Amino acid sequence: MSDPGPFHDLKPVGERGAFSVPLRKWREILFVGAMREAEDGLYVRDPSRPLPPMRQPEYFAVGQRFRAERLPDPRDGKADPLNPRIRDRSRVLLTPVD
Repeated sequence: MSDPGPFHDLKPVGERGAFSVPLRKWREILFVGAMREAEDGLYVRDPSRPLPPMRQPEYFAVGQRFRAERLPDPRDGKADPLNPRIRDRSRVLLTPVD
């Protein structure tokens, strides 16, 4: 069995370069400071803080600004509150802003 790596579940969305990440991974990226909030609620990659290893680093290009929007949990109301692996299936949609 091959290791998919920590960013195996980045999912491209649409044709404008948008992608989604699991909410937990987004929180981790913010916690380590790899992305910081800039003006008007946009997020920008901080080149002084490293991202965790990933297969597609081009998703988080230095200087790229993103609008972050939490997507609804498709399992909302059906999750098991006692099992954290099942509990949080929410994702965050990151849309590049020019």
